[in-house]
Amino acid sequence: MSAPGIRERNRVAILDAITVAANQQLLEVGPADLSVRAVARELGMASSAIYRYVSSRDELLTLLIIGAFDDMADVVEVKARRVADLRRRWKAIGLACREWALDEPQRFALLYGSPVAGYAAPQDTIAPATRIPNLLIGILQEAKVETTVPAFSARVARSLKPALSDVNTWASLSTRDFSDSAFALGLMAWAHVIGSISFELFGHRHNVVGDSMADRRAYFEFELDVLADLMGID
Repeated sequence: MSAPGIRERNRVAILDAITVAANQQLLEVGPADLSVRAVARELGMASSAIYRYVSSRDELLTLLIIGAFDDMADVVEVKARRVADLRRRWKAIGLACREWALDEPQRFALLYGSPVAGYAAPQDTIAPATRIPNLLIGILQEAKVETTVPAFSARVARSLKPALSDVNTWASLSTRDFSDSAFALGLMAWAHVIGSISFELFGHRHNVVGDSMADRRAYFEFELDVLADLMGID
């Protein structure tokens, strides 16, 4: 292997080690107290050495965020690909999101919990962040959803134009194949999925839904079925 190839392989290995150590720190102190220097100490690296790989706490956070979005999407995409029926695929996506969040609560909180003060996510987080929503857009397109919603007004349609424009830019599928109101329902459904998972993960359903995993899964599946009905996914 050439010298540049060896250097790149070593760089990737060190970045992987930094990511593992930073994710462990995330479990212990949370994103707000993430420290590049603490990660360096954990790895036995000099601070000056680690800053050659991540220049700041924000860059380290970005590395963790992209990794978490990609890891979550990898799991969800595998589950989605196994299901041809659109309604069952929608449910598989939702259930896979929930399962990943229950397995990785701190990483889920990093993605969908309280924003980290002073941190602004850069543009390169958009592609990994939109991988799972792309799956929902694909379902809406395949189903050719034309659901109409009485409450969907011209004002609401105007408010969604920036989002529709963005989706047509970053999605591999076009929103032209379904109605604006269907897109609005899809957006609402995705927000509900993330909100419902957050409610369960952070204890807001204690004494509301049964404490057994079977009870909580059953309630979540009920929500997914209701959302499928609202979106017109048969």
